[in-house]
Amino acid sequence: MPNIFTALMSGAGEEEHARLSSNLEEAKKEAELAEKECKEGFPLLHGHALVAMWGALETAIEDMLVGILLNEPTVLKKDAFAKVKVTLSDFETKDKEERMRFLLQELGRSLGRKNGVDAFESLLEHFDLSGPVDEKDRKLMWETNHIRNVIVHRASCADRRLVEACPWLGLKISDPVTVSHEQLGAFAIALCQYATTVTLRLGKRYDVDTDALLRAVGITEPLPLSKPLNSKGKSKSH
Repeated sequence: MPNIFTALMSGAGEEEHARLSSNLEEAKKEAELAEKECKEGFPLLHGHALVAMWGALETAIEDMLVGILLNEPTVLKKDAFAKVKVTLSDFETKDKEERMRFLLQELGRSLGRKNGVDAFESLLEHFDLSGPVDEKDRKLMWETNHIRNVIVHRASCADRRLVEACPWLGLKISDPVTVSHEQLGAFAIALCQYATTVTLRLGKRYDVDTDALLRAVGITEPLPLSKPLNSKGKSKSH
């Protein structure tokens, strides 16, 4: 693009030359960023993709649970929802779906800060949808969540939480955090595996032929499952 603007400027009038000159400066900045991304393996693009993937999974699970609350009101009789405190004025001004979403968000807050798979499993447990998760996927999702957080909240610089949570990355506080092509691929597979696992649990809940569901998405072998970790990193028995 800088070359194109330079060529256009050579035959332009004074007013058009000034406008193209401004465009040229912007084009140079964009070209420098693009060249840097190409040389370094597109870390910025991969970072944005990682954030989008994690957000998509969060939204999908939230929408699923809201749908259950809308269609199975008996779930609201569980102790977890009975303990949720809400302001009546806030609750009454919302429509039915907004109320269910509000209750789910308040339940999440009451459960405390969770990371990785636990951020989802702690909620799914109250819908009888929790279960075992492959240990490799669990570790990758833990890493994905913490890297996502520093990309969004720390301008892609490692903070103490990431350094302590993922020591295998070998990062120090304030180190730049980038996402390679290989990392993004591994993270994407783990997230898709987990989404499929939750979908299969949902299928069993509603007596759906889960084998047919697996075949429909191209999976011909059972997903590997193992005992999930609790908040302290020790295995739970099932």
